[in-house]
Amino acid sequence: MRKIKSEDYKRPQISEDLLEELFKRNWFKLFVPKEYGGLESDLKTASQYIAETSTHFGGLGWVLNLGAGANWFSGFFDPETAKTIFSSPKTVIAGSGADSGRFKIKKTSVILNGSWGKCSGAAHANYFSLNAKNEETGELSSFAVPRASVEFSEDTWEIFGLKSTSSLTINLNNIRVPEHFGFQINSIKNHLDYKVFHIPFEQFARICMTSCFIGIAQCFLNTLQTEQVFDKNFETVTESLQQKITKARQNRDAFAELIQENSNEGRLEDKIQADLRNELGKGNMLIFDDIQELFKKGGLPMVEEDRVCHWAYRDVLTAIQHHMIKP
Repeated sequence: MRKIKSEDYKRPQISEDLLEELFKRNWFKLFVPKEYGGLESDLKTASQYIAETSTHFGGLGWVLNLGAGANWFSGFFDPETAKTIFSSPKTVIAGSGADSGRFKIKKTSVILNGSWGKCSGAAHANYFSLNAKNEETGELSSFAVPRASVEFSEDTWEIFGLKSTSSLTINLNNIRVPEHFGFQINSIKNHLDYKVFHIPFEQFARICMTSCFIGIAQCFLNTLQTEQVFDKNFETVTESLQQKITKARQNRDAFAELIQENSNEGRLEDKIQADLRNELGKGNMLIFDDIQELFKKGGLPMVEEDRVCHWAYRDVLTAIQHHMIKP
């Protein structure tokens, strides 16, 4: 991929040439079965790709993490619906985990209303995933909605970092979608042999989010070296952070393998889930603490807006706020 400039960080969305790199590699479909044109990757390999992309550019890694993660929902539709939604080589789902909508059933369709914010990757998504409650029963369901049915809010999310992720608000006003476009997370309806579909959502998301954060931290570290912030003292000054990132990668890989195998065999213990949350989360916070120390030592380059390291630091500060990255 090409070199990233400070202008890339300031854009409201990822540039087309960078997105094309991901489409060419088919990485938005890391967790989509091969039958639907996906890579059907194991969790460890896919998480390494997410970290690699985030290392190159935090915003790009963020939209890959969330887009590929939402495309994981491909396992929770009946085969024909999954084929309809995911067979396109450029299928990307953006969405929101908020239950800020409602729906009612009309024969074989549902009528959706509501507003969902912070849908990262909205600018290049062709479907949106959202949660809504049944107006009669209060039951919560998830739906995939085609881009053509979505109205974008004029309000923009003024955010400190990860500005290029096009995290927009969408609105639906009496939008009709087929009832079979509804799904329940972890209710597998196709490709039962694909182990990643058996992983509970929270553990799947924590592995992917940690991978993204590790990459964003490494991106910041790389910009310090490229821009010679610490000159000849770089290795000495950054040694602690480098060690913590290496350990975080090792822990991520180990948990990715452990979670995948135990989930597939139906024996994922509560202790393993708790250990994943605590160990990965604490590792991320240790990385963040070291980055804060480097910020204090870095001097003026840390606050100059023409410096890439300044924007990479903003991405770190923004990413660490996600609850799936913390213990």
